[in-house]
Amino acid sequence: MKRLIRILAIGYLGYLGLVLLVVTPALNLLPSWLVKEHLGREFHSEFSWFNPFTLSLELRKIALPEHDGARFASLDRASVNLSLESLWSGALVFDEVGVVRLYLHVIELPDGRFNFSDMLPPADPPPVPEASTGIPALTIHHLDFNAEQLAFTSMARDKPSGTNLSDISLRIDGLSTVLDDGRPYTLDATGENGGTLHWEGVVSLPAARSEGSLALGSIQLLPLWRLAEPWLAFELTDGAVSIEGRYSIGWSEGFDYRISDGEVRLDKVAISPKAPDELPDTALALGNLTLAGIQLDGPARRVEAASLAIGELAISGWSEGDQVSLTRLFTTDTPADDAQAPPVADETGTGDAGWTAQLGSFKLADSSLRWRSEYTDPGQLEVTPLEASAGPVKWPLEGDTALAANLTVNGQASASVEGTLDLAQGAGALRYQLSALPLPWFNPNLPAALNARLTDGQLQVAGEVTLAGYAPVTLGMDGAITGFAGRITDAEQSITSWETVRWDKLFIDISKHQVELARLSIDNYSGRIHIRKDGSINAQNVWKQEVGEQVEEVKEDLAEGEPWVVSAPLIHITDSEIDFMDESLPIQFRTVIGDIDGNIKNISTRAGSRTTVDIKGSVDGYAPVALAGTAQPLRSPPALDLELTFAGVDMALLSPYSGTYAGYAIERGVLNLDLKYALEDNRLKGNNKILIDQMKLGEKIASDKAVDLPLELALALLTDSKGVIDMEIPVSGNVDDPKFSVGSVVMGALVNLLTKAITSPFTLLAGLVDSEQDLQRINFRSGSARLQASTREKLDNLASALAQRPELSLAISGRLQLDADREGLQKNILQSELLAGGLPEAALSSKGPEWEQAIEARYQALAPGETELTIREQYQKVAQAIPLADSALLELASARAVAVKTYLVNDAGLDADRAAINKPNLAPKANRYSGVELEIDI
Repeated sequence: MKRLIRILAIGYLGYLGLVLLVVTPALNLLPSWLVKEHLGREFHSEFSWFNPFTLSLELRKIALPEHDGARFASLDRASVNLSLESLWSGALVFDEVGVVRLYLHVIELPDGRFNFSDMLPPADPPPVPEASTGIPALTIHHLDFNAEQLAFTSMARDKPSGTNLSDISLRIDGLSTVLDDGRPYTLDATGENGGTLHWEGVVSLPAARSEGSLALGSIQLLPLWRLAEPWLAFELTDGAVSIEGRYSIGWSEGFDYRISDGEVRLDKVAISPKAPDELPDTALALGNLTLAGIQLDGPARRVEAASLAIGELAISGWSEGDQVSLTRLFTTDTPADDAQAPPVADETGTGDAGWTAQLGSFKLADSSLRWRSEYTDPGQLEVTPLEASAGPVKWPLEGDTALAANLTVNGQASASVEGTLDLAQGAGALRYQLSALPLPWFNPNLPAALNARLTDGQLQVAGEVTLAGYAPVTLGMDGAITGFAGRITDAEQSITSWETVRWDKLFIDISKHQVELARLSIDNYSGRIHIRKDGSINAQNVWKQEVGEQVEEVKEDLAEGEPWVVSAPLIHITDSEIDFMDESLPIQFRTVIGDIDGNIKNISTRAGSRTTVDIKGSVDGYAPVALAGTAQPLRSPPALDLELTFAGVDMALLSPYSGTYAGYAIERGVLNLDLKYALEDNRLKGNNKILIDQMKLGEKIASDKAVDLPLELALALLTDSKGVIDMEIPVSGNVDDPKFSVGSVVMGALVNLLTKAITSPFTLLAGLVDSEQDLQRINFRSGSARLQASTREKLDNLASALAQRPELSLAISGRLQLDADREGLQKNILQSELLAGGLPEAALSSKGPEWEQAIEARYQALAPGETELTIREQYQKVAQAIPLADSALLELASARAVAVKTYLVNDAGLDADRAAINKPNLAPKANRYSGVELEIDI
């Protein structure tokens, strides 16, 4: 026994001596030599010690610097305490394993190697895989790992970057690959700029499971950005992420994982361009983002989140052409990778339902958008506040999601929308509202062909839209445009403006091609029609040809499918006006049709429906104007029956037109118009009743557009004894005829009327007394100046007609039928000579034997012995032989003219100064009948 004790004592003392005299010096001397010899580096340690009593190894103040002496790796203390329990437990057991204040700085060198690459052995061929023997039996009663800092720096980039973790603490009690019960652990660390990591839970290596909680608090995003900075176009100047939640994982059969009560939060994220000069006015700032209530089930392939809340999101950016600054801001330039990406498994048809996801609610609050674009004026828009919400949202998409959003632009216009939408089907109903939206903001958005701009006006609408397949099906709307004004580019005055245009209960059913509008109210509308000096109209300059082509395309699209059904029961117009100006005339013309009030009722495409029109106004504030009747504007072909009346229009205002087209200014006059038009089957029938009172022409105006007519004569012919011109001008035509124009037809009819009056004035006079007689020509017997009874009746009618046209005068010309009147005068002389020769008047009248004897005697004196002619022939020869001077014919013509004037003045009551006798002549062209020819004079 003593021998055994002695042997044990000697062995124990030898063990102590070996530890103290061999192991301890070797631990303190050999590492420095080996590191220097094989790695070419310095190795420093304060003291290394193996405790023979506790079987623990402890190293203190160890440092492995860089070749240049810079700090690479160090620790204050490392200890391993082998437990005697290893002798009987069948496993390697440590009472304690600890590392205190570890420091490690890994550097990626410019050539892609690391600062520890020189310490690595040459790469060996991959070993032949050995059969798995399972996890080695190991138990550590207490594991305590503490690091001062773990740092990483990359020098392989143009701009060096790096990050670090500090104050790392990992504690595990009872870590074992043998014991099934889970063992608790904790891990704490502090990130760069103060972020914290706290990880605690239990782990069982034999059971291949772990569960616990993880909390990352205010981890700065800047280090992560620095790692990816070479491939990013933006600069992260601030931001932190916090993550917390509970987890459970298992890896015994596959890898199962679950997360519960998870939450991810981003705070104070600030992003700006790395090149501000290239991307000015572009930034993104996020006050906070919280994804809460995260539940993730790996085996079930399901992830859920109770809510996603975003607050104080501020976005700034712009768009120019096809450039969008935010797109460029988040463009990545990742390094090329020649290695092919692994193929993505096609799960279609494998029975794998894939992942499902659900977000309970989404909320965006206290956010703003600052955006500059070429599509608005002003180009800079400030959207604040910007708020939105949605939920629930599921993936795959299913069910209804409640949506809501509201925003205010530039502190003026506001918009909101709310409702539900099936995101899978695109079906739902949304209520919307838009208030105080300035229409001039969208001037840059107008078509290039529109040669006009909006100068004022606000839009407000509210209603509901239903969707199917994300396309609108029905649209309901109440709305108004107030304070509107539009102006042709470079013009000084607005082409149109109004105080309010309001529509009530507008409903559009796109699927049924149906449009209904309960009421359209137009208040204080002001329109301007301006004919320029070149004859063009301001309105026609607004839209150019290409816009017309686009309109035709839209028209063709609308014509597809069933015909549209349109219904607008009431259009109400109040306090409106049309300002008309014509600069194409030698004298500028301008007038205002104002005080327009009225209703247009029952506009509809339904068969048999008729639109009634009742609108009243005034010209220049004093002359009433009215439009009334019915129409079917939406019928094909359209139809109408309308009457437009003007009363008491001062014609002096029309001098610019009369001077241009008639060659005279108008000194005075009052115009009344009654225009009736009917359109049926594209056939237009109209009647223009014109009543002009006390019209007096003014000075003559030179105009190459003036009609070549004696206008003064025409007006005198048309003006009655009361100074009134009363005309009716019927028109008709086919509107399908490309050459048809209402204006040209009316003007043509008016010119024809005037031409007829001028060229056939006596026909017009005969019409005044309901006579069909030719009042221009008064017939006389050959050689006679005596009025007959029928002639007196004609002159009575003429005098009555002239009484109705007091501005007219007569020019009386005696006319001759030269041969017949010469013969008549000769016969008159012969009769006088026969009576003077003793022939009784009774014999002369009866032309009996006595008369025959007298004629035979005179004939034998002319042609002795001639007996072949009859008595009538002898009579003609005797009369023709009587000499007659031309003066006798002129006297006959004058006598006829005097007879007509005498009767008109003395018997018919015509003023003597209204009839003048022209000097007669013997010109053959003027003398073709026996009588008097009258001409109209003024």
